[in-house]
Amino acid sequence: MGTSLIVLLVCATALDAVPIAGAARVSPGASPIVATCMTGPYPELCVGELGQRLLDIQTAIASADPNQGATIAGAPGQVDVKALVAVALQAASEAGAVAASIFEGKLPGFNTGVPDFRKCLGNCSVTMGSAMQKLHGASAALRSGATDVAKTLASKSFTDVSSCTVSCKELSGDVRLIVVQSLTEFQKMLQIAISFINKMKTQQPPPLKNMP
Repeated sequence: MGTSLIVLLVCATALDAVPIAGAARVSPGASPIVATCMTGPYPELCVGELGQRLLDIQTAIASADPNQGATIAGAPGQVDVKALVAVALQAASEAGAVAASIFEGKLPGFNTGVPDFRKCLGNCSVTMGSAMQKLHGASAALRSGATDVAKTLASKSFTDVSSCTVSCKELSGDVRLIVVQSLTEFQKMLQIAISFINKMKTQQPPPLKNMP
């Protein structure tokens, strides 16, 4: 059993031991990934989806720099919140790409001649493209340290997709399931990212005051 799998099993066990009401409290020895995810929205999704991504990053970095690698997934230090936001935005991008492919008519079975499909496609093809552009902009802003810009763009991307979801509510069958799943995943990952961007901002040191 690989190290990453063992850690994830520990994470899953710790989730069962941590009540939602005490989001900041975890059982002794629990993974810092769990402790961090429990302070934001959708903690189980955060641990299950983003925890593995962070562990993969940690493993890759630790092969070159063990000390730096340890800070990414939080063992033995604390979770790198910026890294968590980055992987949340990446997960949102992947989910959004699935939805975008549908709205571009690339999914077999998405019959644009059916009125319900045509309405969804017409309203969402441009909207989803705009949402993805804002998401990519948020990722770029995060990398440059512009957290306010990253939050603003991520929030606008979320709003774009919300309007798209309304347009597609009349879909049915397999296509509806795929659209709903991808858009829901997109929005949840953005909410996780926005929540932890706020935590990054609160953790930033106060600006230096000019001496009289």
